[in-house]
Amino acid sequence: MSWFRRLSIRWRITIGSVAVGAVLISIAAFAFRSQIELAQINSDKKLLYGASTPYIAQIHNHPAQIDPPAGEEHVAVVNPGGVSVASNLPDSLAARLTDLRKLHAGSNFVTYGHTNYLVIVRIVETDAGQWRIIATRDQATTAFVLGNLTNILVIGGLILLAGFGLASWLLTTAALRPVTQMRRRAESLRASGSPEPLPVGPARDELAALAITLNEFITSVRETAAREKQMVSDASHELRTPLAVLKAQLELAHLSEGDAAALAADLRLAEDSVERLSRLATNLLVLSALEASHEVQSAPWPAIVAEFVAASDRARLLAQDKAINMEFDVDDAASDIHYRISTTHFAQVIDNLISNALRAVPLAGKVRATLLQDPAGMRLTVDDSGPGMPADFIGIALDRFTRPDRQRGAATGGSGLGLSIVSAIVSSSSGQLRLANRPGGGFSVTVTIPRSASDA
Repeated sequence: MSWFRRLSIRWRITIGSVAVGAVLISIAAFAFRSQIELAQINSDKKLLYGASTPYIAQIHNHPAQIDPPAGEEHVAVVNPGGVSVASNLPDSLAARLTDLRKLHAGSNFVTYGHTNYLVIVRIVETDAGQWRIIATRDQATTAFVLGNLTNILVIGGLILLAGFGLASWLLTTAALRPVTQMRRRAESLRASGSPEPLPVGPARDELAALAITLNEFITSVRETAAREKQMVSDASHELRTPLAVLKAQLELAHLSEGDAAALAADLRLAEDSVERLSRLATNLLVLSALEASHEVQSAPWPAIVAEFVAASDRARLLAQDKAINMEFDVDDAASDIHYRISTTHFAQVIDNLISNALRAVPLAGKVRATLLQDPAGMRLTVDDSGPGMPADFIGIALDRFTRPDRQRGAATGGSGLGLSIVSAIVSSSSGQLRLANRPGGGFSVTVTIPRSASDA
């Protein structure tokens, strides 16, 4: 059937419809012919029974005087001695009267030569013994009628199939016309680069559903392409400065070849630049993977608490240089509840939020991280005593490569991807992220992650 799958939809529907129509028409024609044949045979039986009935009375009333048969039906009356006392059977049947006498009572079909006969045998019981009335009818007429009927049914069936196939072709063409128009429209939009969606018909049918799905798919593809294009543009812009700095540092290192101390200092600066470039590239890959992934992961509360404790240890090491006071509070109540975030992603969230807070607070500042459970889900809050954010910046703080002080470079202000990564993780977990300046000074970030579907 591989040839059938290579055909167009129009041909497949037409051929399939014709095949189904052929089966149905054949069944209907066979049933109709069978009914006509049965009706014809029943009619012949009634005629033969009608022709043989008068002889029953004659046998009972005056068996010595049996009237000779008259009419189109052939009848033979045989007495108990096996002698035909009245008959108008044709010679071909008269010669086989002995065989006819052996037939059972009722209707019989026999064939002599190339001719079929319907034979009715009726037995009449008398004191002298059994009389037999044999009535026969040639089935040639019935066969002729049925043959003509069969020809008519075959010709009519072929005409119906042809009409059925043509109707299927036309209806399929009409049904597929919107698909053709949709394809042409898509080609036109592709050629022109237009952002317009595919037209959706007024009928809420399968084609409209297809158009809606395709529009959603096209929108998703365009958004993905736009994100990738924006990421490439932003990355090229952000990488330009650190690459220029690295190049300058390496040139200075060449100039300091005779001064070991200066050369070592220049190489350390170059290593720092390479480290920043590495972090930037890693963050870009992480952000791209988060935006492309649709997998929903979960982790139990004890595993999240363990990761929170590990993050607190890492944060205290980073806070030593600035003598920052670090505080960590956690709801350590035993719980088997799972939340819609993996431990790896949770570690990225808390590490990014704490590192942002550590960069923002001044010497001897304060950072406080709190992890709690409530009916809304798991809530992580990171507060700091830094200067906060400008009110007009909070609305765009989650965008890539954005920093409160645009004059500050990546060397001192980070890559501007930390909050973007946090936002992507929270979004993929169906959670919420809230940024706000604290009334008494400082900044606060709150992340809420819902429970997994099994624990909701």
